[in-house]
Amino acid sequence: MGTGVAQATTWSVDSPSVTEGDSGTTELTFTVTATGLPGLFASDSIGYHTVDGTATAPGDYAATSGTATVQGGVLPGGSGTYPVTVDVNGDTTAERDETFQLVLDDGTSGTGTIVNDDKPHISVSDPSVSEHDGSATFTVSLDGPGNVSVHYATADGSATAGQDYQATSGSLTFSGGETSKQVAVPVINDGIHEGSETFALNLTNPAGLAGSGNKLTGTATIADDDALAPTPPASSTPPAGSNGGTSVLGTSGSSVGDTTNPQPALSKPRSKRGTIQVAISCPATELLCRGTLTTFAEPNRHSKVRWLRSERKLGSVTFVIAGGKRAFITTRISRSALKRLRHAGKVSIRSYAVVRDAAGNIGTASVAARLARVR
Repeated sequence: MGTGVAQATTWSVDSPSVTEGDSGTTELTFTVTATGLPGLFASDSIGYHTVDGTATAPGDYAATSGTATVQGGVLPGGSGTYPVTVDVNGDTTAERDETFQLVLDDGTSGTGTIVNDDKPHISVSDPSVSEHDGSATFTVSLDGPGNVSVHYATADGSATAGQDYQATSGSLTFSGGETSKQVAVPVINDGIHEGSETFALNLTNPAGLAGSGNKLTGTATIADDDALAPTPPASSTPPAGSNGGTSVLGTSGSSVGDTTNPQPALSKPRSKRGTIQVAISCPATELLCRGTLTTFAEPNRHSKVRWLRSERKLGSVTFVIAGGKRAFITTRISRSALKRLRHAGKVSIRSYAVVRDAAGNIGTASVAARLARVR
């Protein structure tokens, strides 16, 4: 009669889920199962450890490792289980459901899911455009996914519907992880010289949002691009030695023949609700300033976040600002970059603006800041 060969234990891990909560910690429990154990109450053991997925330790959960020991029954081929508990951190940040793994030493793994239970906040941008741009585009954004609906409608400021822009209204619905939508409002190019004008886009009747902290009104600025009419000469005969012409001036008094580069002023970047905000001032000597603002995380070879040891582009946004006006320009940071910045703690950033004035002259400006914490 031949001698039997002992069969190796087979291991498996389930894939549990837990709702994160708003504060403190909540336990998520994996069940490690062993089958094919020898009889007579024999036991077997295996090591385990957690591995980051979209959820990362220590921000989302507490990294865990150890040894699971399972004891069998009185019959060969028995089975047993071992619980592995992981602490999940609660927060009030709207975000997608996140996952991480419990991996056994033999490569077997289970996936833990942290279910988000926070409603998102909504905000609407403040665009700046020129009359000839054709439309002012508002960006309506959520700071996390959710099933959200909201009504929108324009409202007069110094700009008047039907004369300066076309009244617009409707509804937006966010679902399936959508976090950004746009509303384009047609702008009327009237050919009349006038100052910069504004109108609003108001969000009403929201459903599915957090109860506070929402920005429900955006203000669009329409920069005039029509020159002053030339002043007629005092007589039909030009004075001796003159060229008989008249200089055409913009709203700020600068000549169309201007060759001076614009000199915009930038405020220090600040962090706010997953964005970087910089105030840009267009000089009063300009008709308008049109440009691009790009923000970078400056390299820090000592950063505990490896990704930040090299320069990283955080985002870029275009803008149009009327001469003599100041506007806050908002750059939204991607969710993955935002996690890294928050984990790093102190971060040095720089915002760089390239600006073109109405005459086509180009100027640049930059400003740096060291943020104690990205919010």
